[in-house]
Amino acid sequence: MAADNSTVKSPLTLAGEFRAPRPTLPRPGEGNIFGLYSGPIADTTTREWDFNSKLLPRRRTERKAWIYLGIFSRDFYAGMAIVDAGFLSTAFSYVYIPAEKYFIEDKITQPMGFGRDFDATLSDTWRLGRYEILPAADKIVVNIRGQYDLTATFWLKGNGLSTIAPVEGRPFNFTYKEMALACEGEFIGDGRRQKFSGESGILDYTKGYPPRRTEWNWLSMVGKTESGKQLAVNLVDKFNEGIENALWLGGEPHSLGSAHFHYIRPAEKSIWRILTRDNAFEARFRPFGARHEDLNAGFLKSRFVQPYGTFDGQIKIGDVSEKFTGFGVTEDHLAVW
Repeated sequence: MAADNSTVKSPLTLAGEFRAPRPTLPRPGEGNIFGLYSGPIADTTTREWDFNSKLLPRRRTERKAWIYLGIFSRDFYAGMAIVDAGFLSTAFSYVYIPAEKYFIEDKITQPMGFGRDFDATLSDTWRLGRYEILPAADKIVVNIRGQYDLTATFWLKGNGLSTIAPVEGRPFNFTYKEMALACEGEFIGDGRRQKFSGESGILDYTKGYPPRRTEWNWLSMVGKTESGKQLAVNLVDKFNEGIENALWLGGEPHSLGSAHFHYIRPAEKSIWRILTRDNAFEARFRPFGARHEDLNAGFLKSRFVQPYGTFDGQIKIGDVSEKFTGFGVTEDHLAVW
């Protein structure tokens, strides 16, 4: 075990600059690591950081990891995730069918759901109860069996963005976002059977050491501009120092400035206004409804609302401005973990 591997300190790459792809997450003692990187990071092992103590290692006390996959389209919304929060693991999913105003959700919570040696990489099988996420080189397969069946395959393009952000007193936080993924699958439940397909999928893979008290607003959207170009957007405020903010226009990523979310609680009853400081993105978000969570396990608390709905607004890239419409989610989240 390397000495003094509690944190890393290095300059922060400014928004608008993509760093070259890197093969691994930071190693103890490595400098100049923070910023926004092109493409995925192949090796996301964190063993050198995780086992700093035999009694209370970071693997249980500080490291958090999750895979969230979303499907956002005119006809079908779904969100699904597995979370390894150290001492506690959770999995959830939900489906919303706009034409019927139909919503259903499912969730499980399990102490020590993943073993000590679970590395939580995109090369591992994530399995918690009736939930299964199977990453592969070019795709991710999801199988959920329970009060309803939800199966989905997401094909990876490799044009996502990796963020390595500083965390005070802790090593770092990492997230990889890839948007407008081709996906297909089927939902069966409540006497309904609906297939879905299209470039409407999103991936949020996160692993790191966030603050004990973590708060964020989040936006994830797929849509089209008025000229028919494919558009996808990922924005966050109050988390990762906003480094991960980006949009993909015709599959090409562009970094965005810091984001501001304006809404009134309850979040699912409010029309949201979201914009970036660089004036490259401005949108209104109109929720259909929301998934809520209020988990209190003593040492771990999670309270969030994730509204799902429609977006409209305008982007400006260089000298080109275009209006757009889209589908997706926002989030108001507070965790103590």
